[in-house]
Amino acid sequence: MNRRGQNRTGEDRPEPAGTASPRQTRDAAKDTRLALTLPPDAIDDKAWEQIENVLSLDCLVRLAIMPDVHAGYDLCIGGVALLAGTISPGFVGYDIGCGMCHVNTGRTVDELLPDALSRQRLFDRILHDIPVGTDMRGPGEFDAPRFLSASGDKGLTASVVAKAARQMATLGGGNHFIEVGVNSRSEVGITLHSGSRRPGWDIAAWYMRQGRLFALRTPMGQAYLKDMQWAQEYALANRRAMLALVLKAFPSLDEATISHLLASTINENHNHAEVDGANVLHRKGATPAASGQPGIIPANQRDGVYITRGLGNAYYLSSASHGAGRVMSRQKARAHIEQMTFERQMHGILCRTDKGVLDEAPDAYKPIAPVLAAQDGLLVDVVDHFRPVVVIKG
Repeated sequence: MNRRGQNRTGEDRPEPAGTASPRQTRDAAKDTRLALTLPPDAIDDKAWEQIENVLSLDCLVRLAIMPDVHAGYDLCIGGVALLAGTISPGFVGYDIGCGMCHVNTGRTVDELLPDALSRQRLFDRILHDIPVGTDMRGPGEFDAPRFLSASGDKGLTASVVAKAARQMATLGGGNHFIEVGVNSRSEVGITLHSGSRRPGWDIAAWYMRQGRLFALRTPMGQAYLKDMQWAQEYALANRRAMLALVLKAFPSLDEATISHLLASTINENHNHAEVDGANVLHRKGATPAASGQPGIIPANQRDGVYITRGLGNAYYLSSASHGAGRVMSRQKARAHIEQMTFERQMHGILCRTDKGVLDEAPDAYKPIAPVLAAQDGLLVDVVDHFRPVVVIKG
Protein backbone atom coordinates (compact mmCIF):
# COMPACT_ATOMS: atom_id res chain seq x y z
CA MET A 1 0.00 0.00 0.00
CA ASN A 2 1.25 3.52 -0.71
CA ARG A 3 0.81 6.70 1.27
CA ARG A 4 -2.68 7.27 -0.17
CA GLY A 5 -4.05 4.00 1.10
CA GLN A 6 -4.08 2.56 -2.41
CA ASN A 7 -2.47 -0.53 -3.86
CA ARG A 8 -0.26 -0.17 -6.90
CA THR A 9 -2.84 -1.53 -9.29
CA GLY A 10 -4.95 1.45 -8.37
CA GLU A 11 -8.28 -0.33 -8.06
CA ASP A 12 -9.16 1.28 -4.71
CA ARG A 13 -10.26 4.87 -4.51
CA PRO A 14 -7.63 7.02 -2.73
CA GLU A 15 -8.39 8.68 0.55
CA PRO A 16 -9.42 12.35 0.30
CA ALA A 17 -6.47 14.74 0.30
CA GLY A 18 -6.60 17.88 2.45
CA THR A 19 -9.42 19.62 4.27
CA ALA A 20 -12.72 20.25 2.49
CA SER A 21 -13.31 23.77 1.18
CA PRO A 22 -16.07 25.42 -0.89
CA ARG A 23 -14.12 24.60 -4.03
CA GLN A 24 -13.84 20.95 -3.02
CA THR A 25 -17.54 20.54 -2.41
CA ARG A 26 -18.54 21.38 -5.99
CA ASP A 27 -20.37 18.57 -7.74
CA ALA A 28 -17.53 17.95 -10.19
CA ALA A 29 -15.14 16.97 -7.40
CA LYS A 30 -17.64 14.36 -6.19
CA ASP A 31 -18.15 12.71 -9.57
CA THR A 32 -17.12 9.06 -9.28
CA ARG A 33 -15.74 9.14 -12.83
CA LEU A 34 -13.16 11.74 -11.78
CA ALA A 35 -9.72 10.72 -10.44
CA LEU A 36 -7.67 13.60 -9.03
CA THR A 37 -4.00 13.45 -8.11
CA LEU A 38 -4.16 16.77 -6.25
CA PRO A 39 -6.71 18.54 -4.03
CA PRO A 40 -9.54 20.23 -5.97
CA ASP A 41 -8.66 23.65 -4.55
CA ALA A 42 -5.19 23.37 -6.13
CA ILE A 43 -6.74 23.44 -9.62
CA ASP A 44 -7.26 26.83 -11.28
CA ASP A 45 -10.74 27.98 -12.32
CA LYS A 46 -10.15 27.72 -16.08
CA ALA A 47 -8.96 24.14 -15.77
CA TRP A 48 -11.95 23.34 -13.53
CA GLU A 49 -14.30 24.71 -16.15
CA GLN A 50 -12.77 22.36 -18.72
CA ILE A 51 -12.99 19.45 -16.29
CA GLU A 52 -16.68 20.17 -15.70
CA ASN A 53 -17.31 20.36 -19.45
CA VAL A 54 -15.78 16.93 -19.95
CA LEU A 55 -17.75 15.48 -17.04
CA SER A 56 -20.94 16.66 -18.74
CA LEU A 57 -20.37 14.25 -21.66
CA ASP A 58 -22.54 11.14 -21.71
CA CYS A 59 -19.75 9.22 -23.46
CA LEU A 60 -17.24 9.83 -20.65
CA VAL A 61 -16.16 6.66 -18.85
CA ARG A 62 -13.36 8.11 -16.71
CA LEU A 63 -11.34 11.31 -16.37
CA ALA A 64 -7.96 11.36 -14.60
CA ILE A 65 -6.22 14.64 -13.78
CA MET A 66 -2.45 14.78 -13.43
CA PRO A 67 -0.68 17.04 -10.89
CA ASP A 68 0.69 19.40 -13.58
CA VAL A 69 -2.87 20.31 -14.67
CA HIS A 70 -3.59 23.70 -16.20
CA ALA A 71 -6.01 25.08 -18.75
CA GLY A 72 -5.55 24.09 -22.37
CA TYR A 73 -7.87 23.73 -25.34
CA ASP A 74 -11.06 21.71 -24.79
CA LEU A 75 -9.50 19.08 -22.50
CA CYS A 76 -7.19 20.59 -19.88
CA ILE A 77 -3.45 19.97 -20.07
CA GLY A 78 -2.74 17.06 -17.76
CA GLY A 79 -6.09 15.45 -18.57
CA VAL A 80 -6.64 11.78 -19.45
CA ALA A 81 -10.13 10.99 -20.76
CA LEU A 82 -11.57 7.56 -21.54
CA LEU A 83 -14.55 7.89 -23.90
CA ALA A 84 -17.00 5.19 -24.88
CA GLY A 85 -16.95 4.61 -28.64
CA THR A 86 -15.89 8.20 -29.27
CA ILE A 87 -12.73 9.94 -30.45
CA SER A 88 -12.03 13.66 -30.03
CA PRO A 89 -9.44 15.68 -31.97
CA GLY A 90 -9.81 18.45 -29.38
CA PHE A 91 -8.86 16.06 -26.59
CA VAL A 92 -5.61 15.23 -28.39
CA GLY A 93 -4.84 18.83 -29.32
CA TYR A 94 -2.94 20.62 -32.04
CA ASP A 95 0.55 19.20 -31.52
CA ILE A 96 -0.34 15.57 -32.19
CA GLY A 97 2.30 13.16 -30.95
CA CYS A 98 4.29 15.83 -29.12
CA GLY A 99 6.56 14.08 -26.69
CA MET A 100 10.04 13.41 -25.43
CA CYS A 101 12.97 11.17 -26.20
CA HIS A 102 15.75 10.49 -23.72
CA VAL A 103 18.97 8.53 -23.91
CA ASN A 104 21.66 7.99 -21.30
CA THR A 105 24.95 7.93 -23.21
CA GLY A 106 26.67 5.95 -20.45
CA ARG A 107 29.68 8.26 -20.90
CA THR A 108 30.77 10.62 -18.15
CA VAL A 109 30.76 14.37 -18.37
CA ASP A 110 34.57 14.32 -18.13
CA GLU A 111 34.66 12.19 -21.28
CA LEU A 112 32.14 14.12 -23.34
CA LEU A 113 32.00 17.67 -21.94
CA PRO A 114 35.12 18.23 -19.86
CA ASP A 115 35.25 22.03 -20.05
CA ALA A 116 33.47 25.22 -21.05
CA LEU A 117 34.91 25.13 -24.57
CA SER A 118 33.52 21.65 -25.30
CA ARG A 119 30.10 22.73 -24.08
CA GLN A 120 30.14 25.86 -26.21
CA ARG A 121 31.13 23.83 -29.26
CA LEU A 122 28.28 21.40 -28.62
CA PHE A 123 25.80 24.28 -28.20
CA ASP A 124 26.96 25.91 -31.45
CA ARG A 125 26.96 22.63 -33.38
CA ILE A 126 23.40 21.77 -32.34
CA LEU A 127 22.16 25.23 -33.35
CA HIS A 128 23.97 24.86 -36.67
CA ASP A 129 22.57 21.40 -37.41
CA ILE A 130 18.99 21.72 -36.10
CA PRO A 131 16.64 24.53 -37.13
CA VAL A 132 14.74 26.02 -34.18
CA GLY A 133 11.73 28.29 -33.85
CA THR A 134 10.10 28.91 -37.22
CA ASP A 135 13.18 27.93 -39.24
CA MET A 136 12.81 25.07 -41.71
CA ARG A 137 15.10 22.93 -43.84
CA GLY A 138 15.88 23.29 -47.49
CA PRO A 139 14.22 21.03 -50.06
CA GLY A 140 15.70 17.53 -50.19
CA GLU A 141 17.58 17.60 -46.86
CA PHE A 142 15.27 15.04 -45.22
CA ASP A 143 12.53 12.72 -46.35
CA ALA A 144 9.18 12.48 -44.56
CA PRO A 145 6.72 9.59 -44.25
CA ARG A 146 4.22 9.57 -47.13
CA PHE A 147 0.91 11.23 -46.23
CA LEU A 148 -2.44 10.86 -47.95
CA SER A 149 -5.28 12.00 -45.71
CA ALA A 150 -7.76 9.26 -44.90
CA SER A 151 -10.42 11.98 -45.02
CA GLY A 152 -10.02 12.22 -48.78
CA ASP A 153 -9.58 15.99 -48.51
CA LYS A 154 -7.00 17.04 -51.12
CA GLY A 155 -6.38 20.38 -49.45
CA LEU A 156 -5.42 18.73 -46.17
CA THR A 157 -3.10 16.32 -47.95
CA ALA A 158 -1.44 19.15 -49.86
CA SER A 159 -0.90 21.33 -46.78
CA VAL A 160 0.70 18.49 -44.81
CA VAL A 161 2.92 17.35 -47.68
CA ALA A 162 4.08 20.94 -48.28
CA LYS A 163 5.71 21.14 -44.84
CA ALA A 164 6.42 17.54 -43.83
CA ALA A 165 9.90 17.15 -45.35
CA ARG A 166 11.01 20.72 -44.68
CA GLN A 167 10.09 20.48 -41.00
CA MET A 168 11.60 17.04 -40.40
CA ALA A 169 14.45 17.22 -37.86
CA THR A 170 13.42 20.70 -36.70
CA LEU A 171 12.73 21.65 -33.08
CA GLY A 172 10.03 24.28 -33.29
CA GLY A 173 9.41 26.86 -30.58
CA GLY A 174 7.54 27.36 -27.33
CA ASN A 175 8.42 24.78 -24.70
CA HIS A 176 10.24 22.47 -27.10
CA PHE A 177 13.83 21.89 -26.08
CA ILE A 178 17.04 19.91 -26.37
CA GLU A 179 18.68 19.38 -22.99
CA VAL A 180 22.03 17.79 -22.22
CA GLY A 181 22.30 16.89 -18.55
CA VAL A 182 24.32 14.96 -16.01
CA ASN A 183 23.06 12.49 -13.37
CA SER A 184 24.48 11.63 -9.94
CA ARG A 185 26.87 9.12 -11.55
CA SER A 186 28.24 11.87 -13.84
CA GLU A 187 26.67 10.18 -16.88
CA VAL A 188 25.59 12.44 -19.72
CA GLY A 189 21.97 12.17 -20.84
CA ILE A 190 20.16 13.83 -23.72
CA THR A 191 16.47 14.75 -23.62
CA LEU A 192 14.55 16.13 -26.57
CA HIS A 193 11.01 17.55 -26.56
CA SER A 194 9.23 18.21 -29.84
CA GLY A 195 6.17 17.20 -31.84
CA SER A 196 4.57 16.93 -35.26
CA ARG A 197 5.20 20.57 -36.17
CA ARG A 198 2.92 22.21 -38.76
CA PRO A 199 1.80 18.92 -40.35
CA GLY A 200 0.27 17.79 -37.05
CA TRP A 201 -1.27 21.21 -36.49
CA ASP A 202 -2.89 21.18 -39.92
CA ILE A 203 -4.36 17.72 -39.34
CA ALA A 204 -5.73 18.73 -35.93
CA ALA A 205 -7.17 22.01 -37.18
CA TRP A 206 -8.91 20.39 -40.17
CA TYR A 207 -10.64 17.75 -38.03
CA MET A 208 -11.58 20.22 -35.29
CA ARG A 209 -13.40 22.24 -37.92
CA GLN A 210 -15.47 19.14 -38.67
CA GLY A 211 -16.54 18.63 -35.05
CA ARG A 212 -15.55 18.12 -31.43
CA LEU A 213 -16.48 14.43 -31.07
CA PHE A 214 -16.67 11.63 -33.66
CA ALA A 215 -18.15 8.19 -33.18
CA LEU A 216 -15.11 5.94 -33.56
CA ARG A 217 -16.70 3.55 -36.07
CA THR A 218 -17.88 6.29 -38.46
CA PRO A 219 -15.87 7.28 -41.56
CA MET A 220 -14.84 10.57 -39.91
CA GLY A 221 -13.79 8.85 -36.68
CA GLN A 222 -11.70 6.30 -38.59
CA ALA A 223 -10.18 8.98 -40.82
CA TYR A 224 -9.10 11.07 -37.84
CA LEU A 225 -7.64 8.01 -36.11
CA LYS A 226 -5.52 7.15 -39.15
CA ASP A 227 -4.32 10.70 -39.77
CA MET A 228 -3.58 11.18 -36.07
CA GLN A 229 -1.51 7.98 -36.06
CA TRP A 230 0.46 9.27 -39.05
CA ALA A 231 1.19 12.49 -37.14
CA GLN A 232 2.36 10.48 -34.12
CA GLU A 233 4.79 8.54 -36.30
CA TYR A 234 5.96 11.76 -37.94
CA ALA A 235 6.60 13.33 -34.52
CA LEU A 236 8.63 10.32 -33.40
CA ALA A 237 10.65 10.31 -36.64
CA ASN A 238 11.28 14.03 -36.12
CA ARG A 239 12.60 13.49 -32.59
CA ARG A 240 14.76 10.52 -33.58
CA ALA A 241 16.30 12.46 -36.48
CA MET A 242 17.20 15.33 -34.16
CA LEU A 243 18.52 12.98 -31.49
CA ALA A 244 20.84 11.39 -34.05
CA LEU A 245 22.16 14.85 -34.96
CA VAL A 246 22.77 15.73 -31.30
CA LEU A 247 24.68 12.47 -30.74
CA LYS A 248 26.79 13.16 -33.84
CA ALA A 249 27.71 16.53 -32.33
CA PHE A 250 29.84 14.69 -29.73
CA PRO A 251 33.19 14.09 -31.47
CA SER A 252 34.02 10.96 -29.44
CA LEU A 253 30.83 9.04 -30.29
CA ASP A 254 31.28 6.79 -33.34
CA GLU A 255 28.53 5.51 -35.66
CA ALA A 256 28.23 2.12 -33.96
CA THR A 257 27.81 3.77 -30.55
CA ILE A 258 25.24 6.22 -31.91
CA SER A 259 23.28 3.39 -33.52
CA HIS A 260 23.25 1.49 -30.21
CA LEU A 261 22.12 4.56 -28.27
CA LEU A 262 19.30 5.30 -30.70
CA ALA A 263 18.06 1.73 -30.26
CA SER A 264 17.95 2.18 -26.46
CA THR A 265 16.13 5.53 -26.48
CA ILE A 266 13.11 6.11 -24.23
CA ASN A 267 10.21 7.63 -26.17
CA GLU A 268 6.95 8.91 -24.70
CA ASN A 269 4.45 11.18 -26.37
CA HIS A 270 1.82 13.07 -24.43
CA ASN A 271 -0.81 14.12 -27.00
CA HIS A 272 -2.57 11.09 -28.43
CA ALA A 273 -5.58 8.78 -28.51
CA GLU A 274 -5.47 4.99 -28.17
CA VAL A 275 -8.25 2.57 -29.01
CA ASP A 276 -8.99 0.28 -26.07
CA GLY A 277 -11.66 -2.20 -27.12
CA ALA A 278 -14.86 -0.19 -27.55
CA ASN A 279 -13.35 2.82 -25.78
CA VAL A 280 -10.80 5.47 -26.73
CA LEU A 281 -8.21 6.74 -24.23
CA HIS A 282 -7.12 10.34 -24.80
CA ARG A 283 -4.07 11.92 -23.18
CA LYS A 284 -3.54 15.68 -23.41
CA GLY A 285 -0.26 16.69 -21.82
CA ALA A 286 -0.03 13.36 -19.98
CA THR A 287 2.18 10.33 -20.56
CA PRO A 288 1.57 6.57 -20.46
CA ALA A 289 2.73 4.93 -17.22
CA ALA A 290 2.03 1.22 -17.67
CA SER A 291 3.68 -1.15 -15.20
CA GLY A 292 7.44 -1.04 -15.78
CA GLN A 293 7.23 1.50 -18.61
CA PRO A 294 10.15 3.97 -18.73
CA GLY A 295 9.05 7.60 -18.65
CA ILE A 296 10.34 11.16 -18.75
CA ILE A 297 9.16 14.09 -16.61
CA PRO A 298 11.02 17.34 -17.23
CA ALA A 299 10.96 20.17 -14.72
CA ASN A 300 11.81 23.66 -15.94
CA GLN A 301 15.05 24.27 -17.84
CA ARG A 302 16.96 24.96 -14.61
CA ASP A 303 15.92 21.90 -12.62
CA GLY A 304 16.43 19.16 -15.17
CA VAL A 305 14.75 15.94 -16.21
CA TYR A 306 13.46 13.02 -14.12
CA ILE A 307 13.42 9.47 -15.46
CA THR A 308 10.59 7.31 -14.16
CA ARG A 309 9.19 3.78 -14.20
CA GLY A 310 5.43 3.37 -14.52
CA LEU A 311 3.36 1.58 -11.88
CA GLY A 312 0.32 0.78 -14.03
CA ASN A 313 -2.17 2.51 -11.73
CA ALA A 314 -5.51 1.72 -13.39
CA TYR A 315 -7.47 4.14 -11.19
CA TYR A 316 -5.56 6.96 -12.91
CA LEU A 317 -5.73 5.28 -16.32
CA SER A 318 -2.06 4.21 -16.13
CA SER A 319 -0.85 7.75 -16.76
CA ALA A 320 1.55 10.31 -15.32
CA SER A 321 2.35 13.99 -15.75
CA HIS A 322 4.33 15.19 -18.76
CA GLY A 323 6.19 17.88 -16.83
CA ALA A 324 5.87 20.43 -14.06
CA GLY A 325 3.03 22.38 -15.70
CA ARG A 326 2.84 26.10 -16.32
CA VAL A 327 1.84 28.46 -13.53
CA MET A 328 1.96 31.56 -15.76
CA SER A 329 0.71 32.13 -19.27
CA ARG A 330 3.36 33.20 -21.76
CA GLN A 331 2.01 36.75 -21.75
CA LYS A 332 2.01 36.93 -17.96
CA ALA A 333 5.52 35.50 -17.75
CA ARG A 334 6.86 38.12 -20.15
CA ALA A 335 5.14 40.87 -18.15
CA HIS A 336 6.10 39.79 -14.63
CA ILE A 337 9.38 37.85 -14.70
CA GLU A 338 12.48 40.00 -14.32
CA GLN A 339 15.20 39.47 -16.92
CA MET A 340 17.94 39.61 -14.29
CA THR A 341 16.16 36.98 -12.19
CA PHE A 342 15.99 34.66 -15.19
CA GLU A 343 19.68 35.17 -15.95
CA ARG A 344 20.65 34.56 -12.31
CA GLN A 345 18.57 31.35 -12.13
CA MET A 346 20.28 29.93 -15.22
CA HIS A 347 23.83 30.74 -14.09
CA GLY A 348 26.20 27.87 -14.86
CA ILE A 349 23.94 26.41 -17.60
CA LEU A 350 24.82 27.16 -21.21
CA CYS A 351 21.53 28.42 -22.71
CA ARG A 352 19.63 31.41 -24.01
CA THR A 353 18.44 33.90 -21.39
CA ASP A 354 17.33 36.71 -23.71
CA LYS A 355 13.86 38.26 -23.77
CA GLY A 356 12.86 35.98 -26.62
CA VAL A 357 12.69 33.02 -24.23
CA LEU A 358 11.62 34.87 -21.06
CA ASP A 359 8.28 33.03 -21.17
CA GLU A 360 10.25 29.80 -20.62
CA ALA A 361 11.98 31.03 -17.46
CA PRO A 362 11.84 28.67 -14.43
CA ASP A 363 9.32 30.90 -12.62
CA ALA A 364 6.79 30.38 -15.43
CA TYR A 365 6.42 26.77 -14.25
CA LYS A 366 5.15 25.08 -11.12
CA PRO A 367 7.82 23.86 -8.68
CA ILE A 368 8.65 20.30 -9.68
CA ALA A 369 8.89 18.90 -6.11
CA PRO A 370 5.13 18.83 -5.30
CA VAL A 371 4.29 17.61 -8.82
CA LEU A 372 6.65 14.67 -8.36
CA ALA A 373 5.51 14.06 -4.78
CA ALA A 374 1.90 13.72 -5.96
CA GLN A 375 2.78 10.80 -8.24
CA ASP A 376 6.03 9.22 -6.99
CA GLY A 377 5.06 5.81 -5.61
CA LEU A 378 1.50 6.22 -6.89
CA LEU A 379 1.73 6.60 -10.67
CA VAL A 380 5.47 6.16 -11.18
CA ASP A 381 8.73 5.54 -9.37
CA VAL A 382 11.41 8.17 -9.96
CA VAL A 383 14.61 6.32 -10.89
CA ASP A 384 17.04 9.00 -12.13
CA HIS A 385 17.58 12.74 -12.45
CA PHE A 386 19.67 14.68 -14.96
CA ARG A 387 20.60 18.27 -14.11
CA PRO A 388 21.13 20.47 -17.19
CA VAL A 389 24.47 21.72 -18.46
CA VAL A 390 23.43 22.71 -22.02
CA VAL A 391 19.88 23.73 -23.04
CA ILE A 392 18.56 24.65 -26.49
CA LYS A 393 15.16 26.34 -26.60
CA GLY A 394 13.15 27.10 -29.71
